[in-house]
Parts: sequence; C-alpha cells; structure tokens
Amino acid sequence: MQFHHHGYVSGDPRVQPAAGIGLDRPAELPDEVDVLIVGTGPAGMIAAAQLAQFPEVHTRVVERRDGRLRVGQADGIQARSVETFQAFGFAGRIAEEAYRITEMCFWHPDPQDPSRIVRGERPPDDPHGLSEFPHLIVNQARGSLTRFPGQFWFG
Repeated sequence: MQFHHHGYVSGDPRVQPAAGIGLDRPAELPDEVDVLIVGTGPAGMIAAAQLAQFPEVHTRVVERRDGRLRVGQADGIQARSVETFQAFGFAGRIAEEAYRITEMCFWHPDPQDPSRIVRGERPPDDPHGLSEFPHLIVNQARGSLTRFPGQFWFG
C-alpha cells in the first residue's frame, strides 16, 4: 500500500506529473522553441527526458510516426545505456524486467552442405567487463507516452 500526505493515490508514484508549458500548449507547433529534437529514438528520448527536468527550457520533440510502436524496432539495450538509465533512477527497474544477454551465437552456412546453417562462434556478451550492467533485451513497444500525432510534448 502506498501512503501519501494527501491520502492514497493510485498509479506509479515514480511517474512525474506534467509541468511547464506542456500543460497549456497550442495544437500547432510554435514558431520558436529553445530545443527541437527530431526523432524519438534512444538519443532523442534521453535528451528529452533530461531536458524535461528543466521546465524553463521549452523543448519540443517531433516524430514522423503518428502513433505508438506496435512492435519493437531496437529491443536491445547496451550496458552503457543502462548506466545512463541509472542517472534517471530506473536502471534497476528495467534490469528486473528485461531478458539478460550473457552470450551470443553466430550461425554460418555449413561448409559440407550450404543449404544448412551451423553454429559458429559463441562469445560471451561482455568479455572485458566494460560495465557493471548487462546487455538487456526489452520490447521497445511495451511502454506508453502521452503523445499527440507526430509530436511528443515536454515543458
């Protein structure tokens, strides 16, 4: 059970409420913003999330797709990206939800019968210990964001 000073509030207490000019925004794009981010790939979303911490910075994210992803496009999360997520406070949460990659297998045509494939190399995922976090797999389309056609809005 969650307790709050104003009584019980349902939902995830880690999700921050909307703030800044994003609360009272016009439907059309403004002529001027402080930061325009084109694309909602990993770099665009991390930049937007970081800038959302500063409501005085007017940030707009535009995306060519008009809705949520139905299937993931880039479901792998590199260990260094998980380190970035640690700065936002959700590295542990995503690691708990994800499938961990510990090794990979590469497949090649069978030299005896090229119509078949055989397993070749089977290297560990991070043989040099580059990060304390593992390489993860999480379906990119599983989450949701408040989104309007072609645009994400941040304060």
